[in-house]
Amino acid sequence: GTFASRGAVVAGNAIHAASLAVRRKILDKASEELEADPEDLELVDGVVRVKGVPESAIPLGELARRANPMRGAVKPGTEPGLEATDYFGPERGATASGVHAMIVEVDPETMMVQIKRHVVVHDCGTVINPMILEGQVQGGVAQGLGNAFYEQLHWDDNGQLLNASFMDFLLPTADTVPHVEMDHVETPSPLNPLGIKGAGEAGAIPVAPLFAQAVEDALSDYGLEITEIPLSPNRLFELVTEARG
Repeated sequence: GTFASRGAVVAGNAIHAASLAVRRKILDKASEELEADPEDLELVDGVVRVKGVPESAIPLGELARRANPMRGAVKPGTEPGLEATDYFGPERGATASGVHAMIVEVDPETMMVQIKRHVVVHDCGTVINPMILEGQVQGGVAQGLGNAFYEQLHWDDNGQLLNASFMDFLLPTADTVPHVEMDHVETPSPLNPLGIKGAGEAGAIPVAPLFAQAVEDALSDYGLEITEIPLSPNRLFELVTEARG
C-alpha cells in the first residue's frame, strides 16, 4: 500500500525514472527517422521536431508505430517500442513539515468551542499538483478536528460498543470544519530526484494537540492543563469543575 506518506515519493520518482527512459528512446528513434542528433531534437505538443526547423518533425503516434517491430523495422541492438520499466526504493523517508496556528473561542456557559481561524504553512518539498496537495492538507485538518473534538468510542462494562452508528458517533461535517488559510514553502528533499516529501500526515497530526493547547489558553483563568482528547463540551465542564476543586 501507500502507507507512511510514500505514494508520491516512491511512485512519483519511479514514474519520473521510467519517463526519462522513454524520452531517451523517443529521441533516439526520432533521430533515426529525422536524420538528426538527439541533442538537436525537442518534444513539443506531441511532436518531435528538429530545433529551429519545425517542418522537420514526426508525431509521437507515428514514431510509436514505427518503433513497433510488428509495424516497422527496428535497428539491431535497439529495444523495440516506446515503453520502459524502472524502480525507485528510497533509503530513507522524506517527511513533510510545517506550522499550524489556531484561534478558538470557548463559550463559558456551554463550553462549545468555535474555531475562529486556522492557518497552515506547509512544506512538502517539490509540489506536483497544488490542488491535490491543498485538498490533502484540508482533509487532514478535518480529520484532526474529528480526533480533537468529536470522535470517541464508548463501551459498556460488557465490552459492547454503545455508539456504533453515525447517529451516536460524531464526525466533523462541512459546516463545522473551518476555512483553512494555507501557504506552501517548497524545500526540495535531497533524498530523491524529484525533491518530493510525503504530505499525507502533515495536515492531520498537529491539529489535535494544537486544538487542546488553544482551548487550554482560552480557559487559562481556570488553570487547566489539558493532556487528553477528544474535548467535548461535557468533558470540558468536567475538567473545569475539577480545576475549581
